[in-house]
Amino acid sequence: MTALHANYFVFQADNNFELGLQLGAHSKSQVQTKMSSIVRDEAWAIKLVRAEKYHAAAKEYFPQSIREVEGYAKGAGVDFLEFWTRSLEDEFVYYRENHCTSIITNGGKLISHNEDWAKEAADEICVIQKTIGDVTILELNYFATLGGNSASVNSYGYTHLVNTLTHSDWRLGVPRNVIARFMSETKDPVEDFEKLKAVPRSTGYNHNIVGRSCKIWNIESTAEEQYLIEPSSPFVHTNHYLIEQLKPFEAESGQSTVRRYDVATEKVKPKMTDRELMGLTSDSSEGSDLSIFNERTIARMVVDLEQLVAKIWLLREADRGWVDYPLDFIK
Repeated sequence: MTALHANYFVFQADNNFELGLQLGAHSKSQVQTKMSSIVRDEAWAIKLVRAEKYHAAAKEYFPQSIREVEGYAKGAGVDFLEFWTRSLEDEFVYYRENHCTSIITNGGKLISHNEDWAKEAADEICVIQKTIGDVTILELNYFATLGGNSASVNSYGYTHLVNTLTHSDWRLGVPRNVIARFMSETKDPVEDFEKLKAVPRSTGYNHNIVGRSCKIWNIESTAEEQYLIEPSSPFVHTNHYLIEQLKPFEAESGQSTVRRYDVATEKVKPKMTDRELMGLTSDSSEGSDLSIFNERTIARMVVDLEQLVAKIWLLREADRGWVDYPLDFIK
């Protein structure tokens, strides 16, 4: 088998706190360097106060996630509240557009995701396979977060792709990174969607979920509203709302998200090979900012549910090209 990425790591734990300890110990130097770079000004003080309120909400509804963050901070030897605040990423910036693109084709059997973020984040994303109790997840993972906020495949056979949305409503509640982690472990997307109706969210993501049976679910959410649809293949999602009821909440829909959506929708075919879909994830026809493959693309994943393999590309190891990861842990 071809050698895997140098930035591929495996963790196995009986519970979330133990997993957090392992993750923190593994990335201790990197986390401490990141935490030491924080500018602790008045804005940071305000974030800390707000993060404490987010913490209270998350602990009420997802205590296992908070235990993992506690373990992570302890393993890395950093202050919990500051680490928790850092783990929320851009939760405090409500109108930031990000450039991710998700494509589903072949009747739900072939799936891709371009993970776009700031260029400096290229060295913060890696490939992780983690096992907590009886669930295993292979994912594109940003260190110092809960994970589940990019692209992942779990052992129940569900692929989970996350795209940022910007909306006009927000409130103090459970952060979207905690919701994303919860959905990355799903074994029943509809049931978990129903559970989320009782959860006060601070902000919302787009979640694209594909089951081993190739059924597709698309969830779009704001702080106070969320809808689930079951689209047909091929299906494309970028960074703006597609569900009519949520379009009035759109706070920022830039040219990039529309162009990437239009190009992907135009070029995706009902039946494609892995190579053809990887080619589509490399499309740069709209230039460095507006293309599917753009100046902020730091990682890509293609999931083939027929061959049970995930093909992953990392900008930080671009010379390796696409690397195959077997999905033999799917139950």
